Amino acid sequence: MHDSGRRQFDLPSGAGNPRGLLIAAVIFVCSVLLLSTALHVRWDKAQAMAKSTEAMQTLAAALNSQAESTFRVADTVLTALISMHHSGGHGEANIRELNQVARAQISELGELDGLYMSDASGQYFLATNGETQSYNNADRVYFQHHQQGSGNELYIGQPVKGKTTGQWVITLSKGIYDDDGTFLGVALATLSVERFRTLYRSLPLGEQGIVVLAKRDGTILARSESDAQTYLTNISQSPMLKAINQGIDKGSVTLTAIVDGVRRIYGFDASPKYPVLVAVAMPEEAALAAWKQRAWAMWGFALAAVLGVGIMGLLVLRALGRQSAMAVELHAAHQSLATANSTLKTLATEDGLTGLANRRHLDGYLASVFQRARSDGTPLAFALVDVDFFKGYNDAYGHQRGDQALIEVSRAMRALMRREGDLVARYGGEEMAIVMPQLEAQPAVAMAEQVRAAVQRLGIEHRQSAYDQVTVSIGVVAGIPGDDFATVDEMVAAADRALYAAKGQGRNRVVLAAL
Repeated sequence: MHDSGRRQFDLPSGAGNPRGLLIAAVIFVCSVLLLSTALHVRWDKAQAMAKSTEAMQTLAAALNSQAESTFRVADTVLTALISMHHSGGHGEANIRELNQVARAQISELGELDGLYMSDASGQYFLATNGETQSYNNADRVYFQHHQQGSGNELYIGQPVKGKTTGQWVITLSKGIYDDDGTFLGVALATLSVERFRTLYRSLPLGEQGIVVLAKRDGTILARSESDAQTYLTNISQSPMLKAINQGIDKGSVTLTAIVDGVRRIYGFDASPKYPVLVAVAMPEEAALAAWKQRAWAMWGFALAAVLGVGIMGLLVLRALGRQSAMAVELHAAHQSLATANSTLKTLATEDGLTGLANRRHLDGYLASVFQRARSDGTPLAFALVDVDFFKGYNDAYGHQRGDQALIEVSRAMRALMRREGDLVARYGGEEMAIVMPQLEAQPAVAMAEQVRAAVQRLGIEHRQSAYDQVTVSIGVVAGIPGDDFATVDEMVAAADRALYAAKGQGRNRVVLAAL
């Protein structure tokens, strides 16, 4: 009954756990919603950046190919003009023919803005725009570059204002040298910066999107948004230029522009033939504008879902709160039942006065250990203990003092019986019983003698006793059940005979039953 009551008693406690479980579940669900939203928003941002980066790289590659093609055309035309000059010399007829060919090329090739040739002093002798006698280019950087060297490579110079047109142009030049390397002058092609700007500004890159055509040394050749100061700005310290000059010809990078301080996503592509590159950039803010709208929508949905889960959780918690009050009442009822069960069990097995096992418990336990000892062939000892002259003690000192004496005797006996399996019980009235499994005769007698001595040491006054104090007489029997005695009753009877023998011999002693 007691165990069943305990199981019933535990139910209300288990029933209280759903509140904690519900709170944990709500927190878990909300955390999962927020975490999954954060991860998805982060993934979506990465996708948006990757898409914008790929678009910038593709556009940069196309524009670099276009610029390289233009430079190649200029390189080819200048090479042809220099070849004609070498072949025909510097005579008037050849100069006239060179001018005619140059103007024809300008007419047919839309990429070139002008073609020029100057002698070793910088004086023009060919100009598709303006009169040759009016201008000299000896002060130009490109002229001085060729004057100091003898290479045949195309030199791409910094944008300058053309002396013949007054417009910003990109200079593409090649040196004219004699067979022995003597400097004879410069052949020059110019490209309109405005033409590049017009092309670059037509691209759908947003208000602050830019396209930059630059040299590897950081010189800006053309920019979709520019002024005169732009072409004096050098971007050689840009991480993009550093990466290109370290061998990375194409790629992407996100950085803040040196020219205007705007953070952009750059796609870049460098020419393998000429020392130029094209960078196409979109403001990071513009690239992520659509993503931000999606992110706001996703966070709005997530927060609404979290709010909904929270409200549902609160409603369920309120319902559980009402159930909790009922559970408390049920818990109290089960507790009362458990207490009652425990009390009933105690009453069923324990003597109310001494706290020892009662007669009912003794009979059941003795029968059990007797059967086990008979099956195992092990010894069993049993002792009956009687308080000497107890009727006279009650008559002289009263029943209340008598009960107290029995309690103290019982406590002394129980203190000595420390082996597992030993049992001290109240046999009836002033008689006690001791069950000692797996104990032979001599150890059993020794244990009984300890009990007798312990009671005497209590020193409880008893004037009606021959010993002037409370003592006990003990009858002990020990043997192997089934061999030395056939039944429990036979064993108890032997102990009872030994007890009477102890009383007959003067009390306050231990007597072992003869088998």
